[in-house]
Amino acid sequence: MKVWRGFRQGFLEQLLRLDGTAGAAGKTCPRCNKDGSVAEHRCRDNECFSLGVVCSACIVKHHEHAPLHWVEKWTGSFFKTVFLRDLGLTVTLGHSTGGTCAARCKVNSAFVVLHTNGIHFVNVGYCGCFGSDPDPANQTLQDSWWPATPLDPHTAITFPLLRLAHSANSNGKLPAWDLWQSLEYLTEERTGVKPPQRYKALLRCLREWRHVLMCLDAGRGQSPTGIAGTQEGELALVCPACPQPGINIPDNWVSRDDRYFRWKFTLFLADDSNYRLKNAMVSTPERDPPLGSGWAFFVKDDEYHEYILRFVSQEDMANCSGFAAISLANLKNAKGLRTTGVTGVTCGRHGCWLPNGIGNLQRGERQCNVDFVLASALKRYPFLLKFLSYDIMCIYFLNLASRILQLPEHLQAGMSMDLIRAAIPKFHLWAHQPKDHAKFSYNYLPHVGRTHGEVVEGNWSQSNRAATQTKMMGPGARQDTLDDIFNFHNRRAIRSFEHIFPARLVEAIKESKVHSDDFENFDSGLAGLFGRESLDKWLLEVQDWERDFSKPCPYEPRIQSKKTINEVKLQLAKEEQLELAKSPESVVRESSASAFIADGMEIEELNALVRTSLSNSGYTNQFIVITRRLRKFRGIQQVFMPHVREYLSDEQAKHLDGPSDELKPEGVKLFLPSDVPAEHRKLSRACKEGLVDAEIRLREAECYSALDDLRRGLRTRSAGLLFQVRNVTGQNPTTRAEGIQRRVLVGINLAKLRYRWARNALYRLRGHGDWENDLKILEDKHRGLLYLGDTGPSSSNAVISRGEGRREISWIWYSFPSDVDVGSQTSDQAFNESLKIEWCKARARSLRWREEVELLIEEMRRVIEYRRWKATWWISRASLLPNADDALKEGASAHALAAADRETVTADRLSARWESLTQIGEDFLAGLPVTRVLDIEVPMGDDDDGDREDDTIEDDEDDVDSV
Repeated sequence: MKVWRGFRQGFLEQLLRLDGTAGAAGKTCPRCNKDGSVAEHRCRDNECFSLGVVCSACIVKHHEHAPLHWVEKWTGSFFKTVFLRDLGLTVTLGHSTGGTCAARCKVNSAFVVLHTNGIHFVNVGYCGCFGSDPDPANQTLQDSWWPATPLDPHTAITFPLLRLAHSANSNGKLPAWDLWQSLEYLTEERTGVKPPQRYKALLRCLREWRHVLMCLDAGRGQSPTGIAGTQEGELALVCPACPQPGINIPDNWVSRDDRYFRWKFTLFLADDSNYRLKNAMVSTPERDPPLGSGWAFFVKDDEYHEYILRFVSQEDMANCSGFAAISLANLKNAKGLRTTGVTGVTCGRHGCWLPNGIGNLQRGERQCNVDFVLASALKRYPFLLKFLSYDIMCIYFLNLASRILQLPEHLQAGMSMDLIRAAIPKFHLWAHQPKDHAKFSYNYLPHVGRTHGEVVEGNWSQSNRAATQTKMMGPGARQDTLDDIFNFHNRRAIRSFEHIFPARLVEAIKESKVHSDDFENFDSGLAGLFGRESLDKWLLEVQDWERDFSKPCPYEPRIQSKKTINEVKLQLAKEEQLELAKSPESVVRESSASAFIADGMEIEELNALVRTSLSNSGYTNQFIVITRRLRKFRGIQQVFMPHVREYLSDEQAKHLDGPSDELKPEGVKLFLPSDVPAEHRKLSRACKEGLVDAEIRLREAECYSALDDLRRGLRTRSAGLLFQVRNVTGQNPTTRAEGIQRRVLVGINLAKLRYRWARNALYRLRGHGDWENDLKILEDKHRGLLYLGDTGPSSSNAVISRGEGRREISWIWYSFPSDVDVGSQTSDQAFNESLKIEWCKARARSLRWREEVELLIEEMRRVIEYRRWKATWWISRASLLPNADDALKEGASAHALAAADRETVTADRLSARWESLTQIGEDFLAGLPVTRVLDIEVPMGDDDDGDREDDTIEDDEDDVDSV
């Protein structure tokens, strides 16, 4: 721009020169050179290249084949836009030879045409030659104008404008209204006249265009049964990288009794619901039905509605993860909505929507909706092993077997429980409670590679941009629009395979080498420490768990952690009861020592809650509660700490007298034993015997309890933020979601304060010691290390890097008491178990990366195989219309053969591009040295890590490296 800045004056002057005639005005027309022909007309913006200024006869003749250009007339001092219609141009539609038809039928002088450069008034006549199609709509289509109505059309949309509108809406989600306003502005700017309203005609034609193009791409034009014979899901583009029986996987894949052979043909799926794609009560299904119900991605309406009517009382699914509250809040404002969102199924590794894998939600995320949509998507794959990912799988998978029996019989074939494995997406997993969730983790489940299951979230991010415009559409228009948008998404995803798969394979080979070496080194080191027999037992334990998840999980600790604060209270109460039984002469008090300490800690928590609240609402009630509890506490304190005042300064003693005008209740210090100097605590006059020990045990339990609450709050906050970003729009839902997040934040801050107070008290009571190895100082930075990751004590949701195994973990996620369950376990056992868990995870990482290499090689093979099959399929359809007229047969054959050629060219290009890389992968899996160097282009944003532009695989003594 710095260079151009010096030339901008020249650009401005050239534009000004174009507003004149360059001396041609009033002279003889340079095109015809006829006497009396005055050069005074030109084509606007030089659309007719180098035509110049010509006479009216030449401008009309020159635009017989370009009737939608803007032309201008020189008035003597400036150019003014005129319509070619007013200059005498009449367009004859359906006249293939061009020019004027001698047998031209009626002329329509009020015909309106929408084109990319504006809205035009055109004189239109229809060809009356022998053999021509008498239908005006068909003649309009023959000249690449789409009629607004098939009955005596008076408006048409040009194919270039429809292609532009289709592309802009599918890719950029540009609403048709914005396009119409742009056309209206262009026209009014040039003519000074507001054009007639044709917005509804544009909407109607664009919807028809989308539908017919989907039918063309599906080969319905070559079918003898035509569009009416379209089957369910036939218009949807399917994923060529997924296993498609009879197309891109071996014919004997079912009969071979080889588990290692069959696992590579697993169909990975990801299910999720989206609350942004709402639909208001606009029109009705009777007035606005879809053009092809169930023909693409949405399930068939009538059967779907009949099924869900059987479950009108079914509630939204419960959710054990952290974003349940926001999900509920987002559904509150459902008044006036026909649907509150959609649920959808996509392939879990490549991000392509499945045919008949989308269904509307009527009220939240109910099992009946998800069951029907999932079964509709899987009915084409009755024998494939399926790996299903769902963010609330732990709830959804319960009783699935019994719910399958309630589905329509023809949908049950693809839902065999023997062939379905369950998982939770990696990013969502850590938002769940950790217990018993390892069986849903992609990091630990066998034969899944590096699948993460989050691909469906990226899919929604594309379609969500159309949420505003589809919300106010009728039910049929919305379904047709979303079907086409989902199809466009699949097409773009499929095209990206050419670059994404090589990049992923490069990374997988490199990471597989790294993690394989790491595991071998770790394994050999532990074998020297524990012996190979111990490691063999660990291996058998992992394999038993992989076969049967009811077996003990090797990725979760079995050594019990510290007792909860309630358990400590109970244990102290039992001990005090025993002491009273041993000493009958003991005085029975109103409160015990442990109850006195616990009461003081509860008052501290109340004070903290008041200080961390984000508003003053309810402060008066809290003031009364704290004041009453303080008075009761001071009375009991005189029994257990009768002389504490003697060891306090005058300023400190003010706190013993309770709240005052200067001292608010939440600021009053309690002076528990931990607040008394150590030299005075040793004197029985300051603290009764056993009081210090009770506080130590309760404070320690409070530390671990606060850490648990802190971890839970961080999981909830992160999952809630993710859910809010992807699913919550609009002022009211966003306000509700932010209110929930504020309450979560209060809980996090309260847990932080509880831990800090409890630890500080414990330090004053114990001093420095080994206990500090487990209960470290909590800094604010330790609360932020929660982005991606897995669940479990040693990975515990604290990943700030790219994934499991490449992580930096805050100590709060692996705090593990060294003296666990005193009396039954030893610290050595806890240490050994933590090593066993890390060994299991290191093995899992090594296996997952190796599986990823195998899966990618197989997927690349399947893509090429599918393309070749598709080419053959198109060729077979080139001659399916023997009874059609010659023009239709020729066009149908040309369309099929052109599609077959594109598929063949693509397959050949992919085969040549991928052959060397897949061979390197095969050599790596076979343990052979890598002897070639390849440069792989990696588009930004396609790589999982997004931080490399190119990768190179090169041989270095069997090492596979990434540069």
